[in-house]
Amino acid sequence: MALLLYAVTPTDTAAGPLTEPEGTKKVVFRDLAAVVSEREKFSLDEADEMSVGLHRGVVDAIFKRQVVLPTPPGIVFRTEHVLTRWMELHYVALNDALAFVTDRVAMRVHVQRANGSADDADAGTDIAEVAGTVFRDLRRRAVASVPLTTERITGLTLSGAFLVERELFREFERGVAEVKASQPRLSINLTGPWAPYDFVRMQFGD
Repeated sequence: MALLLYAVTPTDTAAGPLTEPEGTKKVVFRDLAAVVSEREKFSLDEADEMSVGLHRGVVDAIFKRQVVLPTPPGIVFRTEHVLTRWMELHYVALNDALAFVTDRVAMRVHVQRANGSADDADAGTDIAEVAGTVFRDLRRRAVASVPLTTERITGLTLSGAFLVERELFREFERGVAEVKASQPRLSINLTGPWAPYDFVRMQFGD
């Protein structure tokens, strides 16, 4: 039976043992649990809107309870033994990654011209330069950040993800509100808190 992987998380936390979301099960290696669902065939399917939504639903259900390392949608292991072997090979890296994102949440910030679109033909360097100032200010309020989209001419960030201490995410929200008030030419939208989708990179394959 092939296994579709959603995330890796500790088997136990302060909130108690891991309770898998409905329709999934856990595969345990030492103190790590891979949250998976079973599928009959070992095959790679195109990630469509529905499968991505289901994947995110499982990850978010775990995230509400404890720290989680989300995987990209559509990662399939041929057998439980192969999955356990992968967890063994990457055990140290997975634990390091869990330590890095523990008690931290992801926030996403999207910048565009007020009353306009992020991909307007005239977005140009003027908005990108101001947006660059916005993101430089917000980076000082976060543990880490990654660009999500950039302005095509300058390469400056128009959307970004920020990893923020969980207990300080309200302060980050206030920081975004302050920046928004100081930049009337821009529409600045904040979403989150999210699981750390944008801050997890895993190695798969042989």
